[in-house]
Amino acid sequence: QEILRQELTEILPSKDSKLTGEQMKNMPYLRAVIKESFRTMPVVNGNIRKITKDVVLSGYEVPKNTHVAMNPAFEMQSDKQYPEPMKFIPERWLRESKGGAECPHANKANPFTYIPFGFGARMCIGKRFADMEMEVLVANIIRNFKLEWHHADIKIKSTLVNIPDYEMKFKVIDV
Repeated sequence: QEILRQELTEILPSKDSKLTGEQMKNMPYLRAVIKESFRTMPVVNGNIRKITKDVVLSGYEVPKNTHVAMNPAFEMQSDKQYPEPMKFIPERWLRESKGGAECPHANKANPFTYIPFGFGARMCIGKRFADMEMEVLVANIIRNFKLEWHHADIKIKSTLVNIPDYEMKFKVIDV
């Protein structure tokens, strides 16, 4: 949170500084935090597609009209794909490590383990808009507040989307 706040205050020095599209291009740590959040707490566990023609997947013949489920949530928390998978390490998404620290890097993982908005022709049509909204929202929250959590680890209930299993009781402190 402090590393992100430092990045934000360099670009937005005062609380009334306006956030522009040009400034958003210079916030790699913000995007890394959002990606790592999706990796550690995915919004959905996966998605399902109906195969429109006979295909071979990993050596298995799959006939057309078969529903195929993709569940990258397990792989996103696999140490084979993401070393130290249970740790929140936004730096794994940066091209260069911050502060010279070595960390496990996401570019070594299979790119299809991280697809929170799907992929290809069936990718979520609102992905870019959702990315922009998340970046603006997180930037404004972290720029103006310090968030603290003084409770047990967050548990997730899986419905159509994953949701917290109980009330979120963050402590919000003005900065």
